[in-house]
Amino acid sequence: MASLLTARHHPDCYPSDAATALDFFREALKSFPAAEVPPAPRESSLLGIVTPHIDFRVTLRSYAAAFHPLLQVPLADTYLILGVGHRSPLEWNLDRRDYLTPFGKAECATDLIDRLAADIDPARLFSLPAHNGEHSIEFPLLWLQALHRLHPQPSDKPVRFVPLLCGGLHPFIEGGMEWDELDDFHLLTRNLAGLFRQFPPGEKLGIIVSIDGCHLGPRFDHPFPVTSVLLKVTAGWEERLWAEVAKGEARRFLEWLRDEGNDRYFDGVGALALLLAAGEGKITVQRTFYEQWFTEEDASAVTFSSGRVLA
Repeated sequence: MASLLTARHHPDCYPSDAATALDFFREALKSFPAAEVPPAPRESSLLGIVTPHIDFRVTLRSYAAAFHPLLQVPLADTYLILGVGHRSPLEWNLDRRDYLTPFGKAECATDLIDRLAADIDPARLFSLPAHNGEHSIEFPLLWLQALHRLHPQPSDKPVRFVPLLCGGLHPFIEGGMEWDELDDFHLLTRNLAGLFRQFPPGEKLGIIVSIDGCHLGPRFDHPFPVTSVLLKVTAGWEERLWAEVAKGEARRFLEWLRDEGNDRYFDGVGALALLLAAGEGKITVQRTFYEQWFTEEDASAVTFSSGRVLA
């Protein structure tokens, strides 16, 4: 197993040359001006962001809306990236390898990985092949490296990060397991809450929630095509979902989703639940942007949101 992960989604999704890539991200930020991002609630503190991990060729506006707020605060020392394990056999999946991109090497914060993994069987937390080519980690890392160069107070230090791939907590959502039976979830919540106390989220530990929204239609094995009516209904359903997330209560969010069902395959369930649970009622999310990507050729759609993680 290689000791260094290498970015795989260039030159298709973004340029391979560092200077050209920086111009690419600079121009991407202009696609959704900072002034168009809804303001944060008064007296709130920015802890991080919610960003999509959809292919850059689909949209850059959603990424610009997500990352603009990080240009308005000091750069974080380290970033916790809560991604989605698209090919992971584990519900929670960590990795200790550095990451090489066209911007150079991003450094894995292995000391924080060890704290997160404390007292949990490594076999339930580490499945390294799932991290190879995982775009829910690669894409935010590229953005963070670009922002460290484009920030009003730029930094030439390598971006430090903690990659955690999250599952969908399907056993709970589908009614096969109860809240108190989610042993690994509660152990990881305890460890992450301890990490938050030692390294307060924000300037010490920036939080990046790298998720997409619903996945609808034949491309995702639904037995129906996506229609304009379904897209409208889905937008309303996601408004209710984000309203539940904004309340900052992990169990309440999961129980709401359990009652509703996740038939639309919203893929940020585990990442959001873990964040809220570790935040112990002090962390919330403000959604700032929403988009739906519909493809006529297969009558399918993916949705995605941007937002702020706040205290």
